[in-house]
Amino acid sequence: MILLNPGPANTTDTVKRAMTKPDICPREQEFGKVMLRVRDGLARVVDKSGDFTAVLFLGSGTAGVEAAVSSTVPHHGRLLVIDNGSYGARIAEMARAYGIAHDVEEFGVGGFPNVGQIKDRLAKTQYTHLAVIHHETSTGMLNPVREIGAVCREKGVEMIVDAMSSYAAMPIDMADLGADYLVSTSNKCIQGMAGLTFVICRKTTLARLQPITGRSLYLNLPEQHRFFAKSQQMRYTPPVQIIYALEQALTEYEAEGAEGRHRRYMECFTALDSGMGELGFRRLLPPAQMSRILTAYIEPDHPSYSFNGMHDRLFSKGFTIYPGKGANKATFRLANMGAITPQDMTDFIGAMRETIHEMAMLPLYAS
Repeated sequence: MILLNPGPANTTDTVKRAMTKPDICPREQEFGKVMLRVRDGLARVVDKSGDFTAVLFLGSGTAGVEAAVSSTVPHHGRLLVIDNGSYGARIAEMARAYGIAHDVEEFGVGGFPNVGQIKDRLAKTQYTHLAVIHHETSTGMLNPVREIGAVCREKGVEMIVDAMSSYAAMPIDMADLGADYLVSTSNKCIQGMAGLTFVICRKTTLARLQPITGRSLYLNLPEQHRFFAKSQQMRYTPPVQIIYALEQALTEYEAEGAEGRHRRYMECFTALDSGMGELGFRRLLPPAQMSRILTAYIEPDHPSYSFNGMHDRLFSKGFTIYPGKGANKATFRLANMGAITPQDMTDFIGAMRETIHEMAMLPLYAS
């Protein structure tokens, strides 16, 4: 099955086989060395200076974002959330759940963040932290995080970046991005299995961070970091097999290289998007705002069209597609992340062509 959903993504057979290693107690020194290699490898993807480290948690990517938000904004602090999709809105929901003082700068689902507007907001109100999504997969938009990071540095505001679907998909440098905390997960563009999330943090910032009373026990970023630094163990049971798979995924990432992986993803995008254009589908976003890792296409308005009907036919042909999420126009989404090739995208276009004719939905749009 070729997965065109925004994660979990396709993985290689070698990553899958890595999960079948002999059982081991996660408190053994041998496994501690595996986790140390994984921790350092994860940080190396976005930092060559050695100024950053990764903190690992068992959980989905949402758990990692919650750890970053709940562990860093102090009781006297204030968080500005940049919201232009479902995942920005989710961060605001976390802040409400923890009673964290915050404001939301809303641009609407699919609205491109205005950096000048954000700068004005930071000038008018004293914030300690700002949270933003790098690749907002609600729409496939790549937000101007580097520019927002420059504004944060100017104002002395720490920036939390949700890089769930951009980490390992494109070259990222933490210092250049201006991020103090960057969150991702094992099951997207690093091409591991679902079950592990991580927060990559500036070491000097992490060293100053103290537990905040009344916040999470499990998702405590400084305590998780210090326990691992002392013992090479997670405080609570780690996902052993998922970590073995992630170590293999990191080995494969390093063999392919950051530029190589990005190039393959862009070749997959070109094969996918040019084919969709030839079939008559229309994109939601203008090219300048697109990540080219996930693309939202406007749903056809032909009376024969239904997303479920199209999904089920494509599924029977070996492809998974994904519904839209909250944009101002009805969309469906196609991702080109994971262990896939341009040929897989060409094969998908053939399956989509067959599906269009089976559903008798030409022309796709009335006007």
